[in-house]
Amino acid sequence: MWKTAFNFMIYDKAKFIGILSGIVISIFIIGAQLGMLNGIYDTALVFLKDNTEYIYVVSPKSTSSGSLVNIDKRIGNELLSIDGVEKAYPLIFTMGNVKYRSGNSATAAIIGVQAPDYAGAPKEYLSGTDLNELHNEGAVIIDAGDIENMENIKLGEYFTLNENRVYVSGFSIKNPGLGQQNIVTTVERARKLSNFPINQVSAFLVKTKSNDLLLQEIIATTIEASIPNIKARTGLAFNQESIDYMATSSGIMFGFMIMVAFALITGLIIVGLTMFTSVKDRMKDYGTIKAIGGSNSMITKMILIQSIIYSFFGYVIAMIILFGLKFLMALVNQALNFSPSVIVFLLTATLIIGIVSSYFSLRKILKLDPVEIFRM
Repeated sequence: MWKTAFNFMIYDKAKFIGILSGIVISIFIIGAQLGMLNGIYDTALVFLKDNTEYIYVVSPKSTSSGSLVNIDKRIGNELLSIDGVEKAYPLIFTMGNVKYRSGNSATAAIIGVQAPDYAGAPKEYLSGTDLNELHNEGAVIIDAGDIENMENIKLGEYFTLNENRVYVSGFSIKNPGLGQQNIVTTVERARKLSNFPINQVSAFLVKTKSNDLLLQEIIATTIEASIPNIKARTGLAFNQESIDYMATSSGIMFGFMIMVAFALITGLIIVGLTMFTSVKDRMKDYGTIKAIGGSNSMITKMILIQSIIYSFFGYVIAMIILFGLKFLMALVNQALNFSPSVIVFLLTATLIIGIVSSYFSLRKILKLDPVEIFRM
């Protein structure tokens, strides 16, 4: 059955390529859109993206990692008294203004992290970057993806941040800002650069004695019950909470979903029409099968097998192209992220295009009277 179905498919190679191309193009467009959307979300998560192993203690008014309301610095001491908590790292997240050599300026996010563990800092850096150099006066780290935006600034060069002279002590990787430069430095320097209140922090990143997610959730619940006016979330929970907030509070997701729906509908139309034409050209063959005793269920199975084969090849080719695009974009430090849920969705979308598109062809074949083949 599978061999027969495949032979029917490749009989007209032009239509075979046309159907396959329709599936590949549709899945590529859908995948690229969802990959870029996930990349935007990752970028907007700022420090949270690389630091989901901590429990985040923030203000109840904090809606996401990019929108933190300050909390009392003394909460750090209370956190250390809770069973299961090993360390509580303060984090400063505030905005600033960068001025370049040319006099142009831009918005920057200042991220203050505490030595020597630097919880909240990016995890990947260009060769030659040493986090301990942040101890030097005026040292900051910027992302390699922001070099061009910052007028091709080089390692060791100075620039102005909130009217203070700072210099680039290193470059992070895969941590560019969303419409801003992400600048990492020490907690103390972040306070100085932004006049951040001395008795407040943006958040505490809590390191637990066990990395077991269930235990972290229990500890987070205990923290909320023990300390008033705070919110405690595991890194994964705060990550999802931040993404949900960004998805509902902006029109970004809506715009991308329109493109995804358009690509899916276009794929259904193109593949459906091409598949219908292909089946119509082979109507005598299908009629002959029915004339010699082939049942409708057998014909249905053959058409569905063709749809599955088309979907399989289309999905594999589209994914190869998408991951190739991801590799190329990574070379220029641009994010394209395919989460497991996106990969599963793309597989589902491929099957939908393949199977639904075969419906009209199948309907015509099932209505075919075997006697009609002698009149064709």
